[in-house]
Amino acid sequence: MSQNTVKSILVVGAGPAGLVTAKTFLHHPATTSKFNVTIFEAAERVGGMWRATADEEGDKCSPHMRTNLSRFTVAFSDLPWQDVKLADMHGFSKPDHPPMFPKAHQVGQYLDAYAKKYIRSEVLVLNRKVTATKLSSRSNTNARIWEVASFDCVAKEEHNDTFDYIIVASGFFDRASGHYGGLDPAVEPRILHSSKFREVNQLVQLPGDIVVVGGGISGSEAAATAAGQLADARYKPSEEEHPAWTASKIYHIANRPFYCLPRYLPIDPYDASIQSYNLSPYFLPLDLVLYNLSRRGDGPIHAANGQVPPEKAKKAHDYIRSLAGGDQRDVAGFHLASKPNQTELPAFTGISDTYMEFVRSGVIVPVRGRATAVRQGANGLLEVEAHQQEPWKLTDKQLTILTGIAGVIGATGFQVHLDYLPSEVKQALGYDPGNERVPFLLSHGSISNPEVPELAFVGFYEGPYWGVMEMQARLVAHNWAVGSLPQQYAEVEDVQKSVRKATTDRLNDVAQFWMGDYVGLVDEFARDLHLQRKDAGFGGQKGPIFPARYPGLEPNQSSVIQEVLDLLSDSQNKCRFVPAAAFRAMQGIWDLKRKIDSRKTTSPGGTFQGTAQFNPRAPTDSAFSAEYLYIETGAFTMDNGYAFPTSKRYIYRFCEVDDEISAWFVLPDNHTVERIFHTLTFEPPNNKEKGWLAKGTHWCDPDDYTSSYEFRFRGANLHSFGISYDVVGPQKDYTTDAWYTRPVGGLDLDKLEV
Repeated sequence: MSQNTVKSILVVGAGPAGLVTAKTFLHHPATTSKFNVTIFEAAERVGGMWRATADEEGDKCSPHMRTNLSRFTVAFSDLPWQDVKLADMHGFSKPDHPPMFPKAHQVGQYLDAYAKKYIRSEVLVLNRKVTATKLSSRSNTNARIWEVASFDCVAKEEHNDTFDYIIVASGFFDRASGHYGGLDPAVEPRILHSSKFREVNQLVQLPGDIVVVGGGISGSEAAATAAGQLADARYKPSEEEHPAWTASKIYHIANRPFYCLPRYLPIDPYDASIQSYNLSPYFLPLDLVLYNLSRRGDGPIHAANGQVPPEKAKKAHDYIRSLAGGDQRDVAGFHLASKPNQTELPAFTGISDTYMEFVRSGVIVPVRGRATAVRQGANGLLEVEAHQQEPWKLTDKQLTILTGIAGVIGATGFQVHLDYLPSEVKQALGYDPGNERVPFLLSHGSISNPEVPELAFVGFYEGPYWGVMEMQARLVAHNWAVGSLPQQYAEVEDVQKSVRKATTDRLNDVAQFWMGDYVGLVDEFARDLHLQRKDAGFGGQKGPIFPARYPGLEPNQSSVIQEVLDLLSDSQNKCRFVPAAAFRAMQGIWDLKRKIDSRKTTSPGGTFQGTAQFNPRAPTDSAFSAEYLYIETGAFTMDNGYAFPTSKRYIYRFCEVDDEISAWFVLPDNHTVERIFHTLTFEPPNNKEKGWLAKGTHWCDPDDYTSSYEFRFRGANLHSFGISYDVVGPQKDYTTDAWYTRPVGGLDLDKLEV
């Protein structure tokens, strides 16, 4: 092919979508000799929203935010996480054990490694912001060409270039969106979008409560993050006086109920043989559970996106409830639970390990409604109005006014702004600036529009998955190089038209992410590209999907597939992820009853009854991933009838690297770790009427302690758990048997003062 036939492509953005697009065109045999690729990235480094280092502020998220999906899904098919040398904020190498749910700055390191491996330095132009484009006709031909104006953010120079094609890979989520009515200028600084929220003290100059506006993933995550900071300030070892805001509540305003799922989910939550929940289910990271081919049957899989019919919505509610262990009424009544008629509408979800137990403990208070106004209130604090709307109206009280508010976090989504596209191109794409969910009308998979064949999109849809982005890039490359894709990629998709109309008409049957069928999209795209899914080891069309199961023409990353197969085996045979699931579910408030049987006449036994709290705080040792300050209070009644108040404290820790829970003694200051008590070793029960079992030992000179735990699950959550100690020695000789159960009925939110 002569040089004159080589076409030029501009990829806008060097986040995940831009990098995988450039890599695809640079390395696919069908495109390497046909296209020259250039990436313009406005920032100083690659990574998009993930680019911040550990000691930076971050753009659209904190660099310390953990991903909601595991490293198997937040990855591309041709770069295993094990090949990425992760470094901490000081530049030191971490052990070769990538976290299951990486932090945002670690994702940035992954993308930097991906760029270094696959993208030549001359392809990538950093600090270059696209400011305007024009689609012009070539002289003496029917072809058109893009005239692109850009700005060098370092040299402060303007540039003008021409390209045959443009690929928009700068993301669907551009500018923060917020709807609070007319805002007093004095109020605006007290409102932070969730993408900018990092610390509670950003908002709280005066003692007061915090409001989070918006449900689902961002809202639950922001509320849980704020609540976690309150808990850490209250329970961490410190000689300083607690900040006044540690006593604050987090009011979470959401228009509709939603389920909040933790990061580890049960594979087999329900046992049909006993018509009840499995007390000892096996666990996996949530994406390896949710995105499983086994749930899609044996035939060809097609993407099911858009509006959700009632029967399909109800099945989704039933499935999510089986994972969550119920409809959440035990935690917050109907404030977070869908009523029977509402299960005919799509189920919405959040993802958080801590949110639900902060609700149970009263730190987070769900408020049903849509925030319609934020205004100045008394004593320098704010007032926030929330209006309930049908069909989500919960009570006859349509208006709720929250007072004494120190600050507001708006998890209100983003707006799309492709300002550099000319108005005639936007018009050809069917641009509707009033519709944030479907601003442009594109073909199947949100890839292109036949009216502007010189333009393509990668990662331009709500909630884009990396595996879908990789497939979209392959489809665009195949289309421009070969031009032999099914008709559905050459015309505007009817689903997009119907979703746009439904959202414009404010219908309630549109899914939380209308293009959210990850399994369907990836498998359908692969079939259209004639890519062979890797099924060896999974038994055919079974098991979880992830990018490494759909390799292109690059060498197959079989190490990732083998790692997932090993995890699937270990979850069934080695109790893998059970400690993580159990530790997460221990958080919060428990009713506690303990029986002590003494074998020494000089030390009478008795019973203890009270309350136990597993209070989350930031780990006080970097070797651990999570930590609780355990506090129990109540009354001990001796066998002789004498009763007196008593309390006890421990520290419980979880180590992700070793998949272990450990208990530690506390120093007299009641907050600081002293020494190890025991580490738990898990084992499966010998019958279905038992939960997961764990044991630990401790020698406390001169006596021996043997600890026995039983964790009884209901879905992802603990129904109850027990701890027994058998203590034998010259000084002590007794056994204890304690059972922890959740407070009956959960938190009565209707009785909370608002």
